[in-house]
Amino acid sequence: MDDLSALLRGAASLRRAGNRTAAIVTLVSAIGVAPDDLAAHRRLAAAYAVAGDGDQARSEYDRFIARLEARGSPDAATVEREYAAALFGARPIAISAPVRRRLTADQAFALRRVAVAVIAIAATVAAMLAAGAQIFASGGPR
Repeated sequence: MDDLSALLRGAASLRRAGNRTAAIVTLVSAIGVAPDDLAAHRRLAAAYAVAGDGDQARSEYDRFIARLEARGSPDAATVEREYAAALFGARPIAISAPVRRRLTADQAFALRRVAVAVIAIAATVAAMLAAGAQIFASGGPR
């Protein structure tokens, strides 16, 4: 077992035992061993939040989100920002502009085909309902 795994497991054991302070110290050590490990950053932020240290938790979440963005994971960073905003409430975390992606020609073509299929299904259902209403109004087939 490598050092990071041992520290993360140790922190989890300490947390389960109710020793939050030792768990936080262990997670800080884990980040010292592997500063790019996103799981360690997220666990440390959560540990601070559970311990009631909102400023430290927010600061660690900010570092965690910055690392996600640096790794080219803007969608994951956005999810974490929203989670942190819900967790910390009033003080929102700055959200960068979303990345807008254009559909490829194949995706646009497939989307048009799906739209045509949905319209055809809706028209068929409407025709079936209308025919059923006529049969019902006439008293049924004779």
